[in-house]
Amino acid sequence: MKKLISKRIKNENGALTFEFLGILPFFFMFFILLWQVVASGYAVYTVKTAVNEGAKTYSATKDSIEAENTVKNALGSSSVISYKGVTISPMDANGKFEMNVSVDHPLVFIPKQWKDKTALSFDQSAVGQVLVK
Repeated sequence: MKKLISKRIKNENGALTFEFLGILPFFFMFFILLWQVVASGYAVYTVKTAVNEGAKTYSATKDSIEAENTVKNALGSSSVISYKGVTISPMDANGKFEMNVSVDHPLVFIPKQWKDKTALSFDQSAVGQVLVK
């Protein structure tokens, strides 16, 4: 009887399965975090590109509505970026200006009813010179 009990205690069949199941939630959390980092990087890059494109348009046309439309087109219709607004502030009498684009970046794996409350707000800005007098 003692041999049978000690034999069963030393039997390691299925131990790998339990170890895998124990580590599985950490793998899922790692990949969710990795996906959020990729989505955040995409959001920051896209907004930076949009503000640069908007500043180029404003620099060439001095039309704030056209510059805002350029920003909206550059942002596109992504689920990781919510457009809030554009502000253009003159810096001096020589035509220098600063464009600021404000967006919300909702977290990827948050349920829809909480996305507005948990979204991260950030701004990107660009400084330019008006070419048209």
